[in-house]
Amino acid sequence: VIARLCDEISYPCNIVVRDNRSIVYVAKVTPPRPLASAVHVGTRLAAHGTVFGRVLLLDFSLAELRELYPEEHLEAFSPNTPRTALDLFNLIEADRERGYVFGEGFYETSISTVAAPVRDYSGRIVAALGSTIPSPHAGQAKAAGVAERVCAAADELSGLLNYRPEIQAGARVLSMPGH
Repeated sequence: VIARLCDEISYPCNIVVRDNRSIVYVAKVTPPRPLASAVHVGTRLAAHGTVFGRVLLLDFSLAELRELYPEEHLEAFSPNTPRTALDLFNLIEADRERGYVFGEGFYETSISTVAAPVRDYSGRIVAALGSTIPSPHAGQAKAAGVAERVCAAADELSGLLNYRPEIQAGARVLSMPGH
């Protein structure tokens, strides 16, 4: 799935999972002329400071984020890094509505990232699939086109993990109190 996506958009594509407060790159495909990036399979970064981490935290409530990040101030990696659990939650709220995350220079100032959630059969986010774009190339129109393809690839991978959004939506409706 990510090899096909990489061929379509000609930017590096990654699959990342969360391990507590870190993200871990578990798959990476680069185009023939790769973007200079320090990440490779096995790289660990702080979840709160990355676009991929924000995707992996999309299902978290404010209380869950505060439990994961009990400290008053979070470590900053760029001017865009959220400084508190509440700042992170506010970013995630907007990301949740959009359905994907786009960040220009969020972790590395020269790189923009577009990422979307990969869900399993239970509807849980189990991975983030995304692409990194050199920031000078990442205008709104370019990012929107890449985001559309990234979301489609994440949906395809979710489908391979037996995620069915129509079933999940129905299950949530059936389990609501008072219904």
